[in-house]
Amino acid sequence: MKFLKNTFAFVIPLTAMLISFTIYLFSSNILDNYKKTIANDYSIVVITNTPLIKEEITKLSDIRVEKIITLENNKIINNIKSSLSKSSIDLLKQKLPHFYKIKLEVFPTTSQLEIIKNQLYQNKNIRKVEMFSKNHNSVYLLLLLLNQISLILFSIILIFAIIMISKQIRIWFHEHHEKITILKLHGASILYSSSTILKYAIMSSLLSFLIVSGIFIYLVGDIGVLLPKDLEDIVIVTLTINNSLIKIFLLSFGISILTIIGVLLKYKMKYD
Repeated sequence: MKFLKNTFAFVIPLTAMLISFTIYLFSSNILDNYKKTIANDYSIVVITNTPLIKEEITKLSDIRVEKIITLENNKIINNIKSSLSKSSIDLLKQKLPHFYKIKLEVFPTTSQLEIIKNQLYQNKNIRKVEMFSKNHNSVYLLLLLLNQISLILFSIILIFAIIMISKQIRIWFHEHHEKITILKLHGASILYSSSTILKYAIMSSLLSFLIVSGIFIYLVGDIGVLLPKDLEDIVIVTLTINNSLIKIFLLSFGISILTIIGVLLKYKMKYD
């Protein structure tokens, strides 16, 4: 009974931390996939007096420019040349400005589009900037907010989990203090003397990992259980199970081992 109590005192905060990390993985992946889905649902058209030096525009509003497409003037001229004389067409070719379409790496929000417009107008060669965008802003901002909340939640739970885990490890050291002291008197190292505590920690970390892995695999296969039907067409999850489980495993055992090492060093300095 005491063993179970000690194990669950370690497992509960560690599992809560791993679940919050899993939520963050899902929210980040959903946000990234939504960005890709709506990436082509906007257009930034730039009109210039002289040919644009594309290499000068690499970033707009901290978003990397994926490519700048030159829109051919001939298409515009072909649409109206039937009503113009040859001399008028030649004159039009000389006077017609240059048109470009800018594609960004990710979908810009409404506020970012405004910043982008102002940045482009700083280029004296640019005569006009036209922007066309479908209304994805509200959903995008909501997903972005959820992603930030999940990151903050994970950070807070991580701090509390470390505090609670370190407290439980200190309790284990206190309970096994006499045994550790006797083993040290017989020449055993502090690491060997505290092997029972290390076993508790490893078993608890493994149990937490298995619990959260089961939840994660289930949700990857059926994320719809957490979402209303209206969002099922919007939310796309493409998490790789193996890579994600490796991250959860490393976090589970990494936090446990680092916390044990910290408490172990403190115990060593106190009793040596």
